[in-house]
Amino acid sequence: MIRGFWGLKIVPGKTYTQTVDASFRVSNAALGVTLADEGRTSVLLTVDQKSFVLCSLTPGKIEQQGLDIGLTEGEEITFESQGNNEIHLTGNFIIDDEDDEDGMYGSSDDEEEHLDLSQLSIEEIQELHAQGLLGEEDDEDYDSDDAEADGRIREVTSEEEDELVAEASSEDEEMEAKPVIEVKIKKQAEKKRKPAAEEEAVAAAAVAKPNKKAKAEAKKAEAKKAEDKKPKAEDKKPKAEDKKPEAKKAGAKAKTLPGGVVVETQKEGEGSAAKKGQRVGMYYIGKLTNGKVFDQNTKGKPFWFRLGGGEVIKGWDAGILGMKKGEERRLTIPAPMGYGSRGAPPDIPPHATLVFDIRMVELK
Repeated sequence: MIRGFWGLKIVPGKTYTQTVDASFRVSNAALGVTLADEGRTSVLLTVDQKSFVLCSLTPGKIEQQGLDIGLTEGEEITFESQGNNEIHLTGNFIIDDEDDEDGMYGSSDDEEEHLDLSQLSIEEIQELHAQGLLGEEDDEDYDSDDAEADGRIREVTSEEEDELVAEASSEDEEMEAKPVIEVKIKKQAEKKRKPAAEEEAVAAAAVAKPNKKAKAEAKKAEAKKAEDKKPKAEDKKPKAEDKKPEAKKAGAKAKTLPGGVVVETQKEGEGSAAKKGQRVGMYYIGKLTNGKVFDQNTKGKPFWFRLGGGEVIKGWDAGILGMKKGEERRLTIPAPMGYGSRGAPPDIPPHATLVFDIRMVELK
């Protein structure tokens, strides 16, 4: 049985989490009236720690999508979006016939006709509101603010997110790591850097080996009492090889920006450098410091945004500045320049340091 109108406005960058206390059905997703850009925006639903894409909307191509998603009482759910456009979800609350024994929503003798709102468009529902045909409860303009007020859908607080992240992190440790797709911009990222102690051991071995050889040559020369210069030539080899680790370090192009973002240039680009206000198209892979991938876009349509406009986290606005077309970088972003003390549940915990391998595909 239908019991009133349900709706939720999803704002980019926000998550809406709840434990369902009244079963409802999502029947339609549509782009908002004002568009931020022409890119695709996807609606994600997380149920019991598992995420699913409900639909993807693109201005001028697919601007709304009919759905038939039922969510029942007791389920832990989170709605969020990926993209820069606002999304409106609509549907209706539902109850079972068994729950209506006391006639709270009309007796069995009442022959009132119940409308199936899932079969109506947004315009038709608004027309019924205007005519007063949906009743007092249905006539309310129910949006995300109203939902937060009555507890059906609400934006979680920082303390609640900390608890949710702690639970999710304990479960994530028991799960296998997700497979990562190999792409060109990852090749440099996947090379494991040797710890400093290991590099010193390799350097010491490189020095020790030629020294032994030099001593052997010296003994041989002393025994034969000839070719006195040969040991001297061999003695020079350790010095040449001693410089190899330093040469390797000198070739690294890394710098630390204000705010603590570390930028490592892994491949130079060509053309003009990116400036504030320009639109850039990027491929990227985002990981935590433990190697777990939480987001990626490595093929197909690049991710577009306006540089320096606050459309992405601060670490991206700072770390991408000055890049050229075709350039590849690794950004190590501390929590204050990323998602801060709140994180981005369920994938990014609080106070998380983020590692992004990025490639600039286009620059406008």
